[in-house]
Amino acid sequence: MKKFKIRKLMARVLALALVFGTFFMASKVDVSAASYNLMETYGAKYGYSGNCVHTHMLRDSRIVNAIKKDSNIVTLGNEMKPDYLLGSRQATLISVDEAKRLGYYIPSNYKERFVPKIDFRTVDEAVKICYENGLKMRGHTLVWHSQTPTWLFRENYSGNGRFVNTATMDARLEFYVKSVMGHFYSGKYGSTLVYWDVCNETLHAQNSGWEAVYGSNKTNAVYVKKAFNYAYQVLEQYKLTNSVKLFYNDYNTYMEVNDVIKLVNYINQGKKVCAGVGMQSHLGTGFPSVDYYTNALNSFLRAGFEVQITELDITNKGDYDLNNYAYRLFKNINAAKKNGGNISCITWWGPSDAETWIRNEKPLIWSNIGVAKPAYDEVVKAFTETFGNPGSFTPQPTITPQPTPTPTPSGQNVNTNSTAHIDDGWYYLKNTNSQKYLTVEGDSAKAGANVCIGTGRGLDGQKWYVRNTNDGYITLTSKLGDFMLDVANGSAEDGANIGIYNAYGGDAQKFLLKNTKTNGVYTIATKSSKEVRYIDVYEHKKVEGTNVCQWLYYGNPNQEWVFEKVAEQSVTPQPTPVPTPVPQPAVKGLELSYTINNWGGGYQVSYKISNATGNTVNGWTLKVNKNQVNIDSSWNVKVTTSGDYYVITPVDWNASIANGGSIEFGSVGVGQIGNSFDYVLE
Repeated sequence: MKKFKIRKLMARVLALALVFGTFFMASKVDVSAASYNLMETYGAKYGYSGNCVHTHMLRDSRIVNAIKKDSNIVTLGNEMKPDYLLGSRQATLISVDEAKRLGYYIPSNYKERFVPKIDFRTVDEAVKICYENGLKMRGHTLVWHSQTPTWLFRENYSGNGRFVNTATMDARLEFYVKSVMGHFYSGKYGSTLVYWDVCNETLHAQNSGWEAVYGSNKTNAVYVKKAFNYAYQVLEQYKLTNSVKLFYNDYNTYMEVNDVIKLVNYINQGKKVCAGVGMQSHLGTGFPSVDYYTNALNSFLRAGFEVQITELDITNKGDYDLNNYAYRLFKNINAAKKNGGNISCITWWGPSDAETWIRNEKPLIWSNIGVAKPAYDEVVKAFTETFGNPGSFTPQPTITPQPTPTPTPSGQNVNTNSTAHIDDGWYYLKNTNSQKYLTVEGDSAKAGANVCIGTGRGLDGQKWYVRNTNDGYITLTSKLGDFMLDVANGSAEDGANIGIYNAYGGDAQKFLLKNTKTNGVYTIATKSSKEVRYIDVYEHKKVEGTNVCQWLYYGNPNQEWVFEKVAEQSVTPQPTPVPTPVPQPAVKGLELSYTINNWGGGYQVSYKISNATGNTVNGWTLKVNKNQVNIDSSWNVKVTTSGDYYVITPVDWNASIANGGSIEFGSVGVGQIGNSFDYVLE
């Protein structure tokens, strides 16, 4: 007993020492930042501030109250994953009739006599607690290659059975997705679930049951597209398409930007069912760099996606290391949000270091539940420095997530400087911030080539012919050929890419020069944005090859340019005012229509061939000009090359098009594309 009392006394002394030590550390942090919590800052501005919990935590009201100070949405770490709902070792099978009595969804094409029983007891408890405490929940996750029982993919739901065919798996997938989601939305507490990670980590699936049944396609995984469509049908059934959103969730997204964009665009082909990307953000102060991470974030935003940071933690070498990284990271995230980025939720992956999933690490901003570390204050400080103190901005609603509108330029964003004039002639365009020149990347003489900054080397790709037009604008023609500086797709949005395209002198190729406070230094407004956005070196960078885009005016040097005369240029480029006409289809009544979705560094083309010939067409061929379109990947077609053309032909199931019918397919390309391209349809 005596020894126990001494230990108890020592424990109290140590606890007091910890309290005083924590107080001393906190006293060094900016007082204004430390005065606010995450709900008053990020929750109010972004709409949702979240955390990862487990049901046993939710049973403790003290933990719930501590979490509610910083969060209004939670993600269950495991309880919603397939192996928790279905059981991992073996299936508990029930008859289809019993399943219907339990409210399960049985598709019309479901041919089996039994279905696996779904155990909702634990997750129902968690959802009820959240509902009673005003917390929302993220459904995580419906389709995943991990933590999914192997018997789900096998005959008779047996771990030793052969893999089923795709038709059987389609029915099982629809049964599972609609039964799980329908269970919640048909009940009292369904309003708790506002987001779903429909599919998780598809790009990293290896030797999974999904691949065994459907094949190993990543960026055009057919089962992923089907899962999203089944999930969206549930939202339509319960009239929730405006209040619940579906996401694709993955890790290391900063390393796989183009593949993520390809996959989401494939999912949305024909109908937008996926709102955007959940960026699992298991970061480290050593990798990725803050710039590398935020480049990916901005790429997803430019692609038109809603972005949510879903699983944030930061491994580090200690408090100082964590403080510095967290502050810089959130400064960049907040800058993206302030510039109009549609970022609607930030979720930390654990309420404290004591609950983290990463062994022997302290990657969170709480040491224990409700006990903030200095990094917490750095995160809040990054917010108040960007948006001001709570009360100085309009909070975002949290019941129904709304898309973030493109900001309307106001006071500080309007360039009131006078219009400038440059004589017609050849020039190099030097950026004053980087002291590098506007350069066609790779000196590539083709439509759609990207434009960046580069060291002055006198290349043709650095020479631009200024021509003043009769409406007060200028065009900039490259010395590489009949190509003009061009805003991708004539976009008016922040981040729209700048490249070269076939010269036609439209609004996307017209610019307005403005004076600055420095004589001989100019800003270049884009007509396509109604002179609101300017030619901009991305993120103020100075390194070779940094991309050039358009961005809202703010008068910094990365938007300022000097026009340096090129000596002894005798050839004046001739404008090509009318684009080359599109060839007509060889078969009258067989017509192609297409749409282009451009996200800056790449694009998706969605094609539709319609048959109005009066007869069934058996077989078709589409030839697309390679100088105008890049095809990096495609779906529902075969692609070969011949000379200057991609030759696109059907797969077996879409070779025949009935009269009055149509077929659809798509492709993804890298680089830049114009508003139209040449093709021949035979």
